[in-house]
Formats: sequence, structure tokens, C-alpha cells
Amino acid sequence: MKIYQTIILLCFFSMLFYNCSLPADDEEKGELEGGEDTFTPELPWEGEMDKFTINSKEGIHLNDPQEDAGTAYVTIPSTSIKNTRWEFGVHLTFNPSANNYARFYLTSSSNILSGNLNGYYIQIGGAKDNVALYRQNGEQSKLLASGRELMKGDSSPKLYIKVERDNNGYWTFWTRLESENEYVKEKQIKDTDIQTSRYCGIYCIYTKTRCKGFTFHHIQLSNDVETNTSPDETPDTPDTDLPDNPDTPELPRDVRGMLLFNEIMYNNATDGAEYVEIYNPTEQAVILPALYLYKMHEDGTIYNTTILQNESPSTPLAIPSKTYLCFTKYFNRVVQKHKVGGENIIIIPNFPALNNNGGYLALSSSKETAPGHTFDTCCFRDEMHTIDKITGISLEKKSPELSSLNKNWRSSKHATGGTPGIKNR
Repeated sequence: MKIYQTIILLCFFSMLFYNCSLPADDEEKGELEGGEDTFTPELPWEGEMDKFTINSKEGIHLNDPQEDAGTAYVTIPSTSIKNTRWEFGVHLTFNPSANNYARFYLTSSSNILSGNLNGYYIQIGGAKDNVALYRQNGEQSKLLASGRELMKGDSSPKLYIKVERDNNGYWTFWTRLESENEYVKEKQIKDTDIQTSRYCGIYCIYTKTRCKGFTFHHIQLSNDVETNTSPDETPDTPDTDLPDNPDTPELPRDVRGMLLFNEIMYNNATDGAEYVEIYNPTEQAVILPALYLYKMHEDGTIYNTTILQNESPSTPLAIPSKTYLCFTKYFNRVVQKHKVGGENIIIIPNFPALNNNGGYLALSSSKETAPGHTFDTCCFRDEMHTIDKITGISLEKKSPELSSLNKNWRSSKHATGGTPGIKNR
């Protein structure tokens, strides 16, 4: 009888040790403050499960089986928003960039994180090597608070993030590198625009070479916590501390030729997508909050305007010297069809449909059609192709540095039908 009792006790302590242990990597440094609810592999994660490996050793690891560029997300039901603390660790195997970064959605109205939703998220990386707090309304995101660039120059950043939201709408977030002993308070801000939540989750945006480079671990959600907001502190506000329109270098009075159209896919294949590519022929980078793509009639009358900007409107567009930039509605289709990395491709959710019978386009630095604000204009139509079969074949410049006159265009010679975001071949 005593032998059985001993065996039972040993089994009990073994189970207790297993359930309380942390993932194998960095156990002591990875300890968080704890909470009433802890996200574990056994909880009901849903979403694009085939793109992640979820287990007690790794945590949640992006492992896209297609080994290609794209986006991926997983969510879990969560109605927590007031008097709540979120904590998690992140490990990236690369230095984040404008096309390789992650979001941890603290709250979301939808379990489809790649679509329109209302919620708050922490962004890890992007155009800057920092951690930042955003609010998303529909398809538009607003930068609320931006932290230090703690990942700058780090090719394998490991960090921990803690966020609190009190009952009065004050958000506070902290960060801690693996090498740091204590959390560093980044910013505090009041925002009560969204009061409810249905989900919490992870969203990764990546190019082909980073399809296995994201890991989230030690994820904890604590409800009814005593938050650290002090009434004596003066929190940042989104209207004064972080304006929507970032400072960008002033453009010259006449911007003609600083950016040029270089490639247009207007009659795409069924497994592809329409896109417009531009090129910077100058010796310096062109940086501006947004571009404006006009669809025009032959007489120059504008009948459609689309804003071309980064996913986060607070991040300016930067087109380095001698560099290509492509805009499309369907990132995955373009990347997979044309076998490109996607580093120079930007998703525009409301990218306009291009007429298969041809049309006229203009690229401007302003919503206004004032003289000097237009970078370039071009025409696209079937007669400009240099081959007979044109479905799925883009129109591309013969000489990217030269003007967009009709005679400077030809059919793409690339095997995939186009070269979005890269040099014409």
C-alpha cells in the first residue's frame, strides 16, 4: 500500500512540475508576472492554423508550409479590455523591416486579423525597429504611442512586452530586451475610442525568406488587475505627441520626373493580380506621406483617385534612389505568380480596377491637381504590347530612366509575365 502511495505522490509532483514549467529556452528570464488566465497550446486557437506550429516547447511559431511570402494569423476568444494586463515574449530571427513585422492584437472585433476590424494592437518592427501601440478602425490604423528603437541593428531580437489598460482608458506599455533585467516603460496614453473586444491574436507579415522567422511565447492575459497608471502622470496624447502626418523632407516646387511609371499589369491572369510599379530614377530617396494615383480620361479629366501609402499611414513612403516600388490589392497573388520576394510590394486594399481595354494614369504628390505636383503620366493599352498574347503579361518600360511615352513600353519578357518590385528582365 505504501508503495502505491509513493508512486501516486511521485506522479502528482511530476505533473505539477510539468504544468508549472516554462518553455525550455531562457526559463528564468522568461518569467512574467503571471495572471489568472494563461494562453497555452491547449487553448482554442483558430485561424490559419496550418501556417503555425503551436506547442509547449516553442510557443507559437510561424512555419508557413508554402515557404513563400504572405500573412498569417491565429486568434483566441477574449473579451478583456478594462483593468487588463497582456504579457508576451517575441523572438525574431531577422531584423524587422517595412515588409517583415508582427502585430499582437490586444483586442479585436473580428477573428480575421487580415481584414477590417476594430481593435488595438502592439506592432513589433516595421519601418522602425521599435514597438508601438496602434488603434485600428476598419482598415485604417492610427499610431497612438511609439517606443524606443530597441531592435535597431539586431539580426535576432528577443524581447518581452507588457501592456496594461485601466478602467479609465489609460494604456501603458513596457518593453524588455532579453539582456535587460527590468522592464522599461515606453509610453502611456489615454484612448477610449473602442470599448469592447471579442478576440486576441497574433498577425505576421513576411516575405519569402522570413516565413519561419517569428515566435511568440510566454503569452499571458490577466483580468481585473491593479494597473500601474498614476493619476499624477501626464500621459501622451495621440493628437499632440504623435501626429498622423509624419515630418518628411520638403519636395521641390516641380516634382516632374522624380518618380516614373515603370510597369503596369492591367490584364492579369486568373492566378495573378493587377498592379502598378513605379521607379525612382534620381540620385536621392523620395520620401513623402503618400502618393496619389489618378485614373483619367484621354482629355486629362480625373475620374478616380486612390491614395497609395504604407499600411500604417503614420509611416511615410520611402523610395530609395534607383529603386522600384509596386502597389497592388493582392500581395500573395502577385508574389506567388511572379516568384518575387515582395520586399518592394505594398498592399493597397482599395487598389482601383484597371480597365482591360486600356486607360490613362497619373502619379501625384498631392490631392490637388496644381501645376508641378504631378510626377508622371502614362497610357496603357493593347496596341503598346509587342506580342499577340497579352493576358497575364505586363506592360513594362524599355528604359526605366526615360519618359513614359508610348514608344518606351513593351510586353514583359519575363517567364512569369511580369517583374513587380524588381528590375525589368
